[in-house]
Amino acid sequence: MFNKIKKIGNIFKYRKQLFSSLNTLYMEENLNKFLNKYGIDKLPEIEIFDLLELYTYKNDNAIKLKTDFSTGISPINDYYFLCLIAKAINAVKYFEIGTWVGLSAFNIAKNLDKETEIYSLDIPADHPEIALFNIPNEIFGYYSKDLKNVHLLKCDSKKFDLTPYKKQFDMVFIDGNHTYDYVKNDTKIALELLKDENSIIAWHDYLILGDVNKNVLSGILDGIPESEHKHVYNLYQSNLALYSKKFNFSKKYFDKWNIPEIKFLIETKLWSQKGS
Repeated sequence: MFNKIKKIGNIFKYRKQLFSSLNTLYMEENLNKFLNKYGIDKLPEIEIFDLLELYTYKNDNAIKLKTDFSTGISPINDYYFLCLIAKAINAVKYFEIGTWVGLSAFNIAKNLDKETEIYSLDIPADHPEIALFNIPNEIFGYYSKDLKNVHLLKCDSKKFDLTPYKKQFDMVFIDGNHTYDYVKNDTKIALELLKDENSIIAWHDYLILGDVNKNVLSGILDGIPESEHKHVYNLYQSNLALYSKKFNFSKKYFDKWNIPEIKFLIETKLWSQKGS
């Protein structure tokens, strides 16, 4: 028991260090001001089956995922939910901000119809952040660069001309720079990209280790008109925040230490190994 408590303590210590890094641009008190403005410090939660009931869902919840468990990628549950939702809404066009190694685009491409068009935006090779963090440029889009229906776009999202892409996309996934300024900017872009009232925005890292990422929540609330806040939810058992005009669920909040009623079967095997 002592070892388990010590392990949990180490997790919380790591979380505090991570939050400190994420909040470099805006100190905690400034982020609290953004949230106090709207009287929101946490999003209401929805369970996956409540969401799926809104669509012509055929009880096909089997999703095949590939991952390499490397630094910076999304956890497997978030890939699963992204693919399941995109599949349930029959997404024909999908846009993401934040390509990284290209696994989210890869998994969307492999689980949706071959005709689904996927656009993924990330920073160009000469962007100062790449030099700052010494990131090898060749890793961006590594897994999705050879897929014919994945289009890799290179531009800082604050400079991105979205004119050719307006009102075309069934789903937009925001997983780029997680500072307040960028989340707000990328949220405004996403709203312009949505095709209709059935379209969905998903934000990654709304939660980090079970706690609200105030940079992301503040950026969401300032990026979306206040009248639309009632349509934003956290997808329970994920780190995702979701928005659609179609969402009008009753407000529910789950204790993060509860054992969820919905469980998942995961079978794993090696995808490939060195030299294969």
